[in-house]
Amino acid sequence: MSDNKIKISALAIVYNEEHNIRKYLQNMSFADEIVIVDSYSTDDTPTIIKQEFPHVRFHQRAFDDFSSQRNYTLDLATYDWVMFFDADERITQKGIDEIIYILNNEPEEVALWVKRVFYYQGRPLVNTNFNEDRTARVFRKSKCRYTDKLVHEKLEINGKSRVLKYPIEHYSFINKQDFLNKRLQYSKLKAREFYAEGIRPNVFHFTIRPAFRFFKYYVLKFGFFNGRRGYEIAHILGYHVYMRYVYLKEMNKVPRKVLVIQQKMIGDVLASSSICRILKKAYPESEIDYMIYDFTMPVVEHNPYIDNIILYKDDFRKNRYKLIRFALSIRKKKYDAVIDAYNKWESGIITLVSGAKTRIGYKKWYTSFFYDNTIEPNWRVPDSALVHRMQLAEALTGTAEQPAFPKIYLKPEEKQEAAQKIKQWAGQVPVIMVSVLGSDVIKSLPAAEMAKVIDAVAKNNNIKLIFNYLPKQTPLAQEIYNLCLPETRSKILFDFYIDSLRGFMAVVSQCIALIGNEGGAVNMAKALDIPTFTIFSPWINKTSWNMLEDGEKHEAIHLQDYYPDLYGEKHPKEFKDKATELYKKLTFSLFENKLKKFVTHIVKQTEPHHL
Repeated sequence: MSDNKIKISALAIVYNEEHNIRKYLQNMSFADEIVIVDSYSTDDTPTIIKQEFPHVRFHQRAFDDFSSQRNYTLDLATYDWVMFFDADERITQKGIDEIIYILNNEPEEVALWVKRVFYYQGRPLVNTNFNEDRTARVFRKSKCRYTDKLVHEKLEINGKSRVLKYPIEHYSFINKQDFLNKRLQYSKLKAREFYAEGIRPNVFHFTIRPAFRFFKYYVLKFGFFNGRRGYEIAHILGYHVYMRYVYLKEMNKVPRKVLVIQQKMIGDVLASSSICRILKKAYPESEIDYMIYDFTMPVVEHNPYIDNIILYKDDFRKNRYKLIRFALSIRKKKYDAVIDAYNKWESGIITLVSGAKTRIGYKKWYTSFFYDNTIEPNWRVPDSALVHRMQLAEALTGTAEQPAFPKIYLKPEEKQEAAQKIKQWAGQVPVIMVSVLGSDVIKSLPAAEMAKVIDAVAKNNNIKLIFNYLPKQTPLAQEIYNLCLPETRSKILFDFYIDSLRGFMAVVSQCIALIGNEGGAVNMAKALDIPTFTIFSPWINKTSWNMLEDGEKHEAIHLQDYYPDLYGEKHPKEFKDKATELYKKLTFSLFENKLKKFVTHIVKQTEPHHL
């Protein structure tokens, strides 16, 4: 590190640079700090940096595009003046001295450009357009920012700039294969830019453009002076242009805009968000929109797989005129495909009116009128609530996916605020949330049995309990609280006020478990990776919704587990009218041991030696 008057941060974004990283870091040793952002290299790059250069500030971030990766790295720099050289670039000693001299004399310029001499197969290239290259590598981060171009990102400079006298050495490619691989990466990114601009390739793009690129480099730019090396480079450059349009053609085969419809409760909205995840991964350049009720919006906010949330109001279902107006507004968005996971007549009308070329839904006697592609659900399939949604996605992508439970995406500040709120009450004592009531009576374990559940959870465990219930359910929740033992009540926070659904989810994320009646809270806990013990209503199909059950982190019980003969071959939904009567059979003694085992395991995970 130098004694520079002006402090300098050396920055780099890297991926699989084990052949370059040592020389790069040694070359940058005159900087006052070095910051590396690695795109999860699969070679020894991270190991080399951590073990041999411990002073380097090392970070990892998944690569999305060059501009965002560079801007992310810029934000990590401590000092205003930064040097953003690539791992395959080297500054000569004269170049280092020039940079230090200029910066220490407080230049009016905010950016310094460098010339680059390209090396290929160990020797510099001569008389080519490569060596005409100029790039801004030293600049003030407060005055400069990278544009949002996916490839050949441009530095926007807010002020004056100048070109440095001494060029840098650029070891851009080790050999022919390395050069080809890098150009193909640029081809893919350039294709994404073209796709966003709505460009569709034609014969001209596949023939004239690649041929001209070869001719321009090899003949007009005197690439032939470099002999065989020049021919190889010219050939790869032409192929690189050709592959841009190959990738673009493939991208244009997929739908540009897709709408997923799920007008229902929180659990359903969470489950169907998995369709958005699959579509976004299959079609990363496509716009994936999600239609839901407004009150469910918090569970999918900040979901990286959803581009736009379309809010559906209950008025549309009740008023046909409003429904048609809404459907016509959807038609104006010009979706290429619509997947209707709700599958009711109103969502079917929206799907049909949308004018989408591909319309997908579940198979029922009337649905062929709305959809041109249907899948037939089978409620006996394990995890059917997710499996059926995977099938809807497969109907569009053509690729089968294994069910994966969806996630809720909270911001760090939301979690931190919830943690502080809990700590004010519970201190360092672990907290379990108890869903004491379901959404209605026929989805709620009777009060006396729920009180026994809560007593068992609290007994002999150093924990605190938060009651979860709707404001309108306060009298019923109070009844359960009163039935609990006095020593249990001392551990319960009955009226823990949470002013929003996002706030509730943040609180759940800070609990060690959620125990209680099946419903939206359980699904949110699972989506937040919080352990759950679920008590299913006798008329809800456990097989459909009991995703993730493993006997340890996630456990669940259902009357059918203990009295299978009551159900026979019938779907549990057929017993909805008998739910209150059947609940009398679902006594705490049936699942007492299973609950105690679950709680013991979860509490043990929070003990100091497990942290």
